[in-house]
Amino acid sequence: MYAVWIPMLMFDAKPAVPQATKRLSDVRVHHYWDGERKLVADYARTLGTNEQPWDVYFLYDRDAEWKDGPPKPAYWMDQIGMENGTRFDAVKLAEQTQQLLNQRKTK
Repeated sequence: MYAVWIPMLMFDAKPAVPQATKRLSDVRVHHYWDGERKLVADYARTLGTNEQPWDVYFLYDRDAEWKDGPPKPAYWMDQIGMENGTRFDAVKLAEQTQQLLNQRKTK
């Protein structure tokens, strides 16, 4: 899992990242800082939106490859109410994650 921390709100700054990473403390989570929000612009293009996608959760199937930009996710949710997005629901996200993991086992 990758967590990318970006400055979207007034109190979002690089010095706050160590505290924020405690929310995702599993050793399998890799944390990154994108102070220039380049990934936000890349994901906006991938999702085909003029909105700035942040506070989003992307799931990928096993064949996803990062080439010139982020690949299109197999499933995604957001917490900010993006147009054409799916509102964050932890249970639904867990179900979608399990479906992708199950597909992985059968391939």
